[in-house]
Amino acid sequence: MVERTYIVQGDFPRQVMPDFYWLGGCSNSGAWPGREIHEARHELTAAYLIIGSKHTLMIDTGHYGHWYVLRDQLQEVLAGRPIDFVFPTHQEIPHSGNLGRLLELYPDAVAVGDVRDYHLFHPDIELDRLVMMDDGDSVDLGDRRFVFVDAIWKDLTGTMWGYDDKNKMLFTSDGFGMTHMHQEDICDLMPHEMSDEKLSVHRTRYAAPFVGFRYQDQTRNIRRFRDLQKRFPIEAITSAHGGPLVGDIMNEIVEETLAVFATGEYGPQKIVQTGWRHAAKF
Repeated sequence: MVERTYIVQGDFPRQVMPDFYWLGGCSNSGAWPGREIHEARHELTAAYLIIGSKHTLMIDTGHYGHWYVLRDQLQEVLAGRPIDFVFPTHQEIPHSGNLGRLLELYPDAVAVGDVRDYHLFHPDIELDRLVMMDDGDSVDLGDRRFVFVDAIWKDLTGTMWGYDDKNKMLFTSDGFGMTHMHQEDICDLMPHEMSDEKLSVHRTRYAAPFVGFRYQDQTRNIRRFRDLQKRFPIEAITSAHGGPLVGDIMNEIVEETLAVFATGEYGPQKIVQTGWRHAAKF
């Protein structure tokens, strides 16, 4: 089942920039037992690698089910260099499931981020290899600094974002992700590379896809995101669940997302019914 559910289609790993690589593959909801009658929906479970002039940093660990393919992707991209830093953006399996394997494979690497409770999930990792970072802390990769950022939208309390000050790239964990219905030749495409037809299929769910947002007023978080845009010049955004966003499509998706929040689509005034529960009226 693992091979059918955690698939790798397309040309991974992808070199997005001279010093930046997109790794991983998709999860396929149509491959789960009992889901055979449903149309297959894919969700990217990506990891990213920054090749600094002195040090390397991996953002998210890739899904546990992708490990053996991911390990080969890393060896291809690193070309003999080690991983120095691993940044799991939060505790879920697609983001931290391979942390123990990575630190075993690269014995000098350390995990960085909000790692306050990772010793509970990975008791095999020595405590001095779990380095806690706060908002504004950074690591020096040589030709750039990677800055740790308090996440605007959190899937779990340990969620952090990050920022590469050379490529002006914001790493948003689950934020601004997408799913897509299964199509050939789409898993490894960035949105700006897609035809309008493919993009319309790809954008079946995007942005910050957390159920709880339906019950919360997002005005304050929108304002915080605007402040973040002033704090950092952002030319690209990545998600663990979608290809990198660059150029006009990045701005378009960000603005569409914030507009949805601002209009109250996910606001507390609405009574929202989902497939499994009813929301109370706030």
